[in-house]
Amino acid sequence: MANKKLTYEELENQIVELKKQIEILKFQSSIKSDKEIREDYYNSILNNIGDPVFVKDDQSRLVIVNDAFSTIFSLSRENIIGKTLAEDVSPEEQEIFLKIDKQVLEDGIENINEETLTIRGGKTRTISTRKTRFIDSEGKKYRGGVIHDITERKKSEVSLKESEQQLKELNTTKDKLFSIIAHDLRTPFTNIIGLTGLLIDNSIDFEESEKYIKILNSSAKNTLILLDNLLNWAKSQTGQLIFKPEKIIISNVIQEIIALNKLHADTKSISVSYTSSNDLEVFADVNMLRTVLRNLISNAIKFTNTGGHVNIKSILKNNHVEISISDNGIGMNEEKHKFLFEIISNTTTLGTANENGSGLGLVLCKEFVNKNGGTIWAESEEGKGSCFKFTLPLNP
Repeated sequence: MANKKLTYEELENQIVELKKQIEILKFQSSIKSDKEIREDYYNSILNNIGDPVFVKDDQSRLVIVNDAFSTIFSLSRENIIGKTLAEDVSPEEQEIFLKIDKQVLEDGIENINEETLTIRGGKTRTISTRKTRFIDSEGKKYRGGVIHDITERKKSEVSLKESEQQLKELNTTKDKLFSIIAHDLRTPFTNIIGLTGLLIDNSIDFEESEKYIKILNSSAKNTLILLDNLLNWAKSQTGQLIFKPEKIIISNVIQEIIALNKLHADTKSISVSYTSSNDLEVFADVNMLRTVLRNLISNAIKFTNTGGHVNIKSILKNNHVEISISDNGIGMNEEKHKFLFEIISNTTTLGTANENGSGLGLVLCKEFVNKNGGTIWAESEEGKGSCFKFTLPLNP
């Protein structure tokens, strides 16, 4: 069959039609498929959600993440898709991380979990993750989740708890100071007034008056210690206490404090001894050191029975000096020992001769020793005495 020859007009019409088809093809290639449009739509929604969002397959591999997810973990989408996030946390956290994923996939129960992750690069974040399971039309199981970064909230909670604790401590301190002013200062002055009244009346003989004068002297010194402690504590709490460390020969200060407590010790027939290998020097604030020694030595005498003894030692240990004040007094139980250097109560223990005290002295001792770069602790057994030890540095 011979080929039909096209007329010029027919050929022109075919060319026109072909051009139309080409234009249609060009237009179709320029527009996105419905699937692509849906993906763009979903991505736009996910990226406008402030919190990180993700979808994982049944192997815990990420298949969908939004921009917020990439930001929180400092990883691009290309470095996340197809991987498990467990690869970007510490090995110790991986097992827990994948265990929750497996549980959600198996039982389908929604899980909300708080955890602290150490992300690649050493950055630590505290997150709350809400995970749930869904199954697609082909029966494949996936996990979808939303992450809330609660790092700052947790920091705020910790800060709030610390503030609450500080407030409790301030209230305890306030109550303690009121107790000292209302009771512990009133009692010695009552004793002093009563004893001086007896002396004024001349109703006692010379031997008795000498005994009362010694008691007066001891009461006055104990009251002075109490006032000094109260003043130092107030200064330390308001930042007015001057700290001026210098080189000090420790034996000179110890002998000075022993002399100040001689009358108190003699009144109870308590021997006070001091031994030291040589003239050891420490680097400390001399006024704070006096306060520490005065409180510890007077306490040792206070809680030792008549006829007892108090031993003071200073020895060199590495780069510091250790000072110990031990006695064979009444000691203390475990409960009192536990809170020895804290203000937790408005009650104090009377000495073996009914000496009063505020309980503030040991609190000051701890604060001053720590301020000078040392440590303080106590060893005690009820009925067998106590030994208080503290250290001071040799050099700045």
